This record gives sequence, C-alpha cells and structure tokens, in this order.
Amino acid sequence: MGSIELTVFTPVYNREKELISLFDSLNAQTNQNFIWLIVDDGSTKNIEPLIHKFRESSKFSIEFIKQENQGKHIAHNTGVLNCKTE
Repeated sequence: MGSIELTVFTPVYNREKELISLFDSLNAQTNQNFIWLIVDDGSTKNIEPLIHKFRESSKFSIEFIKQENQGKHIAHNTGVLNCKTE
C-alpha cells in the first residue's frame, strides 16, 4: 500500500445508526487506502466507544475529532483544517 491520498470526511451529530452503516460500507470497499475523518459536532450521545470499536476492526485509518456543537458548517471547516491529504 502506497501513501494515503484520500480522506473520507464525515461530520456527525447524533447519527449512530448512519455511522454504523457508513463504516460497513467503507469496510466493504476493495481499495481501503484512505483515512476516515469523523468530526463530532457536539453530539449529545457519546459516540466515542463506537469509534473505538470501529478502529479495532477496520483495515483503514480512522481519525476522530470531538468539538462543541457549533453547526455543520463549522464541523466542515474543522474537517478541512484537519485533512492531511490533498
């Protein structure tokens, strides 16, 4: 596997079921040469244990950022600022 060139970015707020579905979809991809960047915009539900579970079984890198609720547009900005790929 070469250097990682792609980031899959997901802003999230209280969407555990959707995150599970997305993880399953990403895990089924043939090419897993990507980073999954999740920015939690102040969810009232604790999704960190779910992210930890994902990390234990994923074949790709998962980065997680938790911030205070500031709105989806700020979560997007956080994702862009923390993206390490082009």
